[in-house]
Formats: sequence, C-alpha cells, structure tokens
Amino acid sequence: MKLLILFLLLITQANAKVNIDQWTTPEGAKVLFTQTKGLPMLDVALNFDAASSRDGDKYGLASLTSSLIGTASKYHTEEQIINQFESLGTEFSSASLKDMSIISMRSLTRRDILQSSLNLFAEVVSQVDYQQRYLSREKKQTLRAIEAAKQSPGSIANKRFNELVFGQHPYAHKKIGSKESLEKINLADLNQHYKRYYVAKNLTIALVGDISKTKAMQIARQISHGLNSGQKAPRNELVLPLSTTIQEHIEFPSTQTHLLIGQVGINRTHPDYYPLYLGNHILGGSGLNSLLSQEIREQRGLAYSTSSYFTKMKSNGFFLINLQTKNSQANQAKKVVLETLKNFRNNEINPQNLQDGKDNIIGGFALETASNANILTYLSIIGFYELPLDYLSSFTNKIKDISAKDIKNAYERLINMKRLVVLTVGVKKGLK
Repeated sequence: MKLLILFLLLITQANAKVNIDQWTTPEGAKVLFTQTKGLPMLDVALNFDAASSRDGDKYGLASLTSSLIGTASKYHTEEQIINQFESLGTEFSSASLKDMSIISMRSLTRRDILQSSLNLFAEVVSQVDYQQRYLSREKKQTLRAIEAAKQSPGSIANKRFNELVFGQHPYAHKKIGSKESLEKINLADLNQHYKRYYVAKNLTIALVGDISKTKAMQIARQISHGLNSGQKAPRNELVLPLSTTIQEHIEFPSTQTHLLIGQVGINRTHPDYYPLYLGNHILGGSGLNSLLSQEIREQRGLAYSTSSYFTKMKSNGFFLINLQTKNSQANQAKKVVLETLKNFRNNEINPQNLQDGKDNIIGGFALETASNANILTYLSIIGFYELPLDYLSSFTNKIKDISAKDIKNAYERLINMKRLVVLTVGVKKGLK
C-alpha cells in the first residue's frame, strides 16, 4: 500500500507544473522558490560562487573553506551543531564543486522544528568560526584522498584530462588540491576566502517545500540578513579550444586501459545547447541503447560500458567519451570511438534513432521533477547559471522541435576531429 501511495505521489508531482517565483533580498541574494504540497518538508540550498575556480594559486582552498562550514560557529561547537540538527531530524550538508559551493538543509515544516532548524542553519552559515584543529583534521583526510587517487587509474585519467582540456583556466586543477598546495593554506586564507565569496550578492538561494511564498521570503531574508552584502564574483574567462590534437599515454600497472577522448565543450547558455544535448543522448548518453554502446559493447565486445557527456558550467565545460578496455584492445577501441564520433558528426541521424532519443528524454524528464530534491537542484541551476524561469516548462518542447539536421550542424560547429584530447592510462600494450 505504501509503495502504491508513493507511486501515486510521484506521478502527481511529475505531472504537475513547476511554478517558480524569483526575487532578490535587500542584501542582494537571488532567491528562487517553488511551493510543493503534500509532504511537510522544506529543502533549502545556498549556492555560492565560491568553488574551486576561485582558488587562485592556492588549490584546495575553496574545498577546505566549504567543508569546515558546520564544524563550529561563534556560539556552538561542532558536537552541539551535530546534536541539535539530529534532535530536530534536520539534514545539513556542504559541498564544493568547480563552479559552486553548496550548503543545504532539509527540515520538517512543523513550526517549532522549522524555526529552530533555520535559526541554527543561518547561524552556521553566517557566524563561521574556523579553528586550527578542524583545519588540520580536514587536511589529513584530504591528503589521504590525494594519496588514494594516485593508486586509481580512473582518478589519474580524469585529473590529467582536465589539465589537458582546460590548460591555464581555473577549471584545470583538482578541487581538493595537492599535497604541496594544501601545505600553504592556513586559517587566514580560509577567513579571507569566506569573507570575499560567502556574501549575499554572490549567493543564489533555492527553496522547495510545503510553505507559502510569504514564509519563503521570510526565510530567505533571515539567511541573507546575516551575511555581508559584498560583491558578486567576476566571471571567469571562457575556456579556449585546443589548437591541435593532444595524444598522451600514462603508464600504469593495470589489466585495463582507461580511454578518454574529448575536447572543450559548452556552457548552459550555448546557442546549440539543446541539439547537442539530444545528440549526446543518442551518441553515448543513453546507456546500452546509445550508438557508442552498440559499436563498442554489442558488436565488438571491447568494453562492458562506454558513455559520453558534456559538463555544463559557467565557463565552457568539456565533452568526453570514456571507457575501460583490455590493454591489448586499447588501440582498437580508440579507433572505433574516433570513427563512431566522426561518422556521427558528419552524417545525419536516422529518423528512428532521433525519435527514440526524443521519446526517451521527454518520457524521463517528468520523473526528474518528481521530488523536492530534484526540483531544488533545477532551481539552483536556473538561478546560479542565470537561465530563464521557463527552463523546465519549455525543455520538452525545445527537444521536440530539434531535427536531425540541427544535430548534425551543431556537432559540426563544435566537434573538431583535429582538436581532440586522446588520453590512455594503462599498460602500453596494443597501443600505437
């Protein structure tokens, strides 16, 4: 019975139109809010333009600054903060990516619980007290992660691919930094980073839940009121395309070779965003049904799985095709991937593949807005990346209108077969 009720709730939510209200607090924070009825819950996400692209030359600074939010405030210890959130049944988390640092909370909307949760949440965010013991602890944990990554061919491949594609751009370095960069970071650096970037004008607040707009406005004001107004972070430069193909092999003692092929990609406001999105779904973004999977897995048995995707950030992200294969088959896999990509770029998709791709995306899109958590993610994306408020409501119509020619033209404009990164990590056996 419970499963039936949950299913019906999801269907109801999936079919419901997502109405988005947007405003700016007096302190300058952008706010996006969607009211959802049925579950007595509120989800809040604070998205600061304060992530690793703002590290400067101290790689890992943004990650450390973010991860220590919640360890201590000016009024409560780490233990007290944890215990209070747990006693209220409230979830708290923080994370830092390349573009945004995210601080989130999920609480029941019962009046006493919600207010207590919000009071503590606002305090933790605005009254940060960075302490050496927590910084030392976080550094030790980060160093262990860095050392573990050195033993992972996948981590090595991803790190190097980012370096090759992004070059001198702030996206190039690993968000957690390196042993050398971490040693240079101190408490003063964390406080300076927080003071510069954790300000209202550099913040997008997303709220989703069973509350009124009036209440949402009060909550947003409570959060932003505790922050300095500050200034919005300046835009990073766009990532420049490669001038030539880069082929590189990293020797690593493994039974499998990691193959990564890609280039500079797009951002979410790119004029070809929708045809590239649909095209990628057909090429390598739809699991076992994708063209790459059919060529690599089904017809030749070269890999268990393969995929392609675009990372979509404020500056240009990247386009990537990746797979793992036997060392002895690495060269063959590389040739098949490059040939498949070339054919996809140069030829129109057949009508059936086009329609299947559209049906798959449109059919699954409703479920992507079937939960408060998913809606929260979209609100964060819309606000942070300055997308139109009708992004969700217009998405499926824009996908429906794309032709095979639109996809071909978009891929011809973006994908340059002579400006690719071709990276392999494994034992140099079968590679030429």
